[in-house]
Order: sequence, then C-alpha cells, then structure tokens
Amino acid sequence: MKIAVIGSSGQLGVDLTKEIVRSGHEVLAISGRAQLDVTNTDAVAAMLDSGRPAAVVNTASFHNVDLCESEPEQAFLVNVVAVGNLADQCRKRNIMLVQIGTDYVMDGWPENKPLPETAAAHPHSIYAITRFGGDCITLTRAPEHGYVVRTCGLFGTAGCKLKGGMNFVDSMIAAARAGKPLRVVSDQIVAPTSTEELAKQLIDLMEKKPGPGLYHAVSHGECSWHEFAVASLKLAGINHPVAAVSTEEFAAPARRPRYSVLDNARLRTLGMDMMGHWRNALQRYIAIKYKS
Repeated sequence: MKIAVIGSSGQLGVDLTKEIVRSGHEVLAISGRAQLDVTNTDAVAAMLDSGRPAAVVNTASFHNVDLCESEPEQAFLVNVVAVGNLADQCRKRNIMLVQIGTDYVMDGWPENKPLPETAAAHPHSIYAITRFGGDCITLTRAPEHGYVVRTCGLFGTAGCKLKGGMNFVDSMIAAARAGKPLRVVSDQIVAPTSTEELAKQLIDLMEKKPGPGLYHAVSHGECSWHEFAVASLKLAGINHPVAAVSTEEFAAPARRPRYSVLDNARLRTLGMDMMGHWRNALQRYIAIKYKS
C-alpha cells in the first residue's frame, strides 16, 4: 500500500514515515507547504493524481495554540479549509483519508473520566474550534473514506518543528540542565502519547480498515503536565525542582481544557488498541534519546 504522509518532517510524520517503511509499505513523504499547499485545491488534486496513494495521513495543522488566538483566519484556513480540500479530493478518488485530531476539542472537567468517541466536544479556544471543524468536515465530506484519529500530548524523537525540534519532555530536560526555574501547570490532566506507538497504531488502522469515522488513540493512563515534567526529569536522572502552578497563575493567552484524557473505546471494542502506558513509553523515549 502506498501511503502519503502530509507533514512528514514533523514529530509524528517522522515516526510514521519510518514505521510505514518498516511495515513493508511505500511512503509518499510530503514535508511541508513548500512541497504541497494543502489550502490549494488544484495542488492537492495534482498530488493525488500523480502520487496515486491508497491512503493519505494528514499530520499537518496550525497548532500554535496561543498564536491561533491572534491569527484566527490562518487557523481556519489550515485547520478547516485545507482539511476540506483533502476530504473532497480523497472522496472523489476513493482514497482513504486519516485526519489527525487533538484532545483539545474535548473537556471532561469536573467529572474527570476518560472521554470516549461518543462524548460531546467542548472546544474552548480558536485552535480547538478550528480543529473540531477539521474533524467535522472530514467526517461529513468523506463519510465513506474519512477517519479522524484524535490524540494528545505527543512526544517523539524528532520533536516539534515550531519548538525548534523539541517537545515538552525535551523542553523540561533542556531547561533543567541549564538551571532555569520550571513552572508547570498541575490542574490540566492529559494522556501524553508516544509518536512511535501512535504511528504503529495508525498503520494497523490503515491495514485493517475497520470502518471510517472517529477514533481516539492515546497512551494509557493520565497525569497533569506537572506530573509529566517531574517523571521526565526523574527518568533522565536530573534532580531539579519543578514548581506546580495553577492554570490561572500560568495565564496562557488561549484557554486549555482542564481534563482531556481520551478513551480509546472504539479501538478497544474492535480489539485493535495497541497503545501502552505513557510511563513505559516515556521511559523508552528517554532511553533512546538521552541515554543511548
């Protein structure tokens, strides 16, 4: 199977590209907007006609959460309009589209119970609203070919391009090694997810094709961002204090969900949930990136 990966140089894209090759499939790597402007319908159509993939995975988005608040038009263009282009063009060609979604569209506070695919969405920010729009447009414009896979708190060896090739774990370790003070919110609960494990889950989904629609795919377990930071430093063998602060004290421009732990209910029901616990994935990640 030939799989096109949009955003192949990103954190998830790098691991997904590697896993596609390891799985014996062919990859069509599309690294960024310079190679493909996903907001341009003709460019998307040309890519699909020339590359002829059997499936497309869109890992790209405008994901600077706070910047979305001041640039809503750009967020809408990339997170909604571009996704609509992909959905339309993939539907016309009977190509499977896997749109990567985010936990930020959900908020289960104050009940604080893992959220299955059937739970109502509660997007609080421009970022979350536009990403939810991308979910909806995928499922409505490509009902027979569109898959939305929501995930959370990604960490992978490639890091995030917008963060200089770093992710949350890397940022905590770098700051601690530099002796900088660390302040991390302790009242936002998430399920940090390994891009390596997510990539394997996505390939399994594309191979088995259990049916289009919405899926959750996150590592098991849950923690606050503060707990995640403390665990990262401990596993890296770094003794450095991490101050726990409230969301109000941190005062980020965009509102974040208080509880966005997703439940992989649909994958579990199908017997397809391959995700492990976030602590085990974090231990493996640090062993590979920092102790090898």
